[in-house]
Amino acid sequence: MYVIITLTLFLLAALSMIGLRLSRSLAPYSWLAATLGSLLAWVSVLIWQLKLPQHISPSAWLPSTLFSASPMLFVDSYAWLYALCLAALASAVLLTSPARTAIAINPAAWVGTLAITTLGILAVLADNPLTLVLVWSAIDLFEFFNTLQASDSASLSERSVVAFFLRSAGTGIALWAIIVASSTNGQPFFFENVPFQSGIFLLLATGLRLGVLPLHVTFRNEPVLRRGFGTILRLTTAASSLILLARLPFNAIDSIYTPVLLGFAATTALYNGWRWLRAPDALSGRPYWIIGMSSLSLAAALRGSSAGSAAWGAAMILFGGISFLYSARQARFSIVLAGLGILLLGLPLSLTASGWDGSFRWPALFWTLFLAALLMLVVGYIAHILKPGESSFTDLPAWTRASYPLGLALLALTAITVGIWGWAGAMQLGTWLAAFISSAVLILFGLASWRLGIISRVRLAVSSTPNMTSRFNDMQDFMVKIFWATFRSAGGLLNYTASLLEGAGGLLWTLVLLVLLFSILRSPLP
Repeated sequence: MYVIITLTLFLLAALSMIGLRLSRSLAPYSWLAATLGSLLAWVSVLIWQLKLPQHISPSAWLPSTLFSASPMLFVDSYAWLYALCLAALASAVLLTSPARTAIAINPAAWVGTLAITTLGILAVLADNPLTLVLVWSAIDLFEFFNTLQASDSASLSERSVVAFFLRSAGTGIALWAIIVASSTNGQPFFFENVPFQSGIFLLLATGLRLGVLPLHVTFRNEPVLRRGFGTILRLTTAASSLILLARLPFNAIDSIYTPVLLGFAATTALYNGWRWLRAPDALSGRPYWIIGMSSLSLAAALRGSSAGSAAWGAAMILFGGISFLYSARQARFSIVLAGLGILLLGLPLSLTASGWDGSFRWPALFWTLFLAALLMLVVGYIAHILKPGESSFTDLPAWTRASYPLGLALLALTAITVGIWGWAGAMQLGTWLAAFISSAVLILFGLASWRLGIISRVRLAVSSTPNMTSRFNDMQDFMVKIFWATFRSAGGLLNYTASLLEGAGGLLWTLVLLVLLFSILRSPLP
């Protein structure tokens, strides 16, 4: 019941904005309707705690011989955590949107924010892979058409097609996992009974959907979308994939693959942590933040810690939202928001306290690599917060100076709240050793930077000289070009076939194909 209230609030807010748009009412009324609806939805997610866990089954698909499972929703503490973070992010995007003066009046982006948040909440509530695949497809189509509509260059359109293809490939691999699971145990496929034959396919699907290759293929040239709507779109898409890691049981992945997967996750976290630290600004480093935090979430899932996986995913949404939405800067705000970075270190009673838990005993090498990656992500977060912004907070209009800090405060409040209440990872002491090491290194690093001036804003920027990372980016662009050349070749072949069938001999070719099809259908079965 409470879930229906949340979804209804998002829907009513979007419909009211559309109605105001059709009636040609003033845009501030549309902004007020969207913001009020999202805030009420965030409050309604808090009320989910009155009835957890809860199964919601809309209707059974018939016949049962064809559909062994129907779309179902499951509200547990992990779904509640992700839904609360997504609702907070949507509210923060809307509350801070007036501060982005170039797009202060953009009802279409506000409706899109509400729509993608609704789809994201449905994704984190999915109780079986079938439901998740359906929502994934809706999110992919939504992002694809919005990106094509916003793109003003052929290059960006091509990259949008590549991104859509890769995410669709991830969805297809998830469908294959469903087929493998059904053929293995012959029972309806739910996340709690995933066989290890399907677990590896679900991990691969998650990796493709997170956009590991190529990195950051969209929203490079649209500042309008990058700061607000681009933030909610990218983080929601990532959260809809990360929920799968929190749902997978520990025995879903064969233990033989665990060290290899941990090594891959550590390498990915290190690379993206370094790129996030060296990015010139938070928006340029957004893909590296997403994949770096997702790698920590994957490592927790491989250790059998669903709470740890969800903790890193929630931290990705909340602290990423603060970094990407913080455009109008003030010294006091910067100090407070940068200080919140300590909640990423796994300290007791913090959001990420359960991030290092798990039953798998790591070799010392894995501990070192993941702690180093985390420190680079945290230092990068603090550095991006302390950098100059696009504008000054004092230059904003009076009413904007009230809504803008409220949006950022909502994300900070959510990050503090979920550390002590509401889900399986709350009120945890965590792993003291990891928290102590990361905190000590961060303090020493900060003292050295302050006393010796080791780090400056200029040195944190990406170097313009050719290096390994630029070659890696060139390799990604080359892969995109190869894919697009293959896509165009296939399109040319289809066009040639169509012209052949539509030409002078088209009728003859049609008759030949009909005769061939008829002969195949009439042939006896073996």
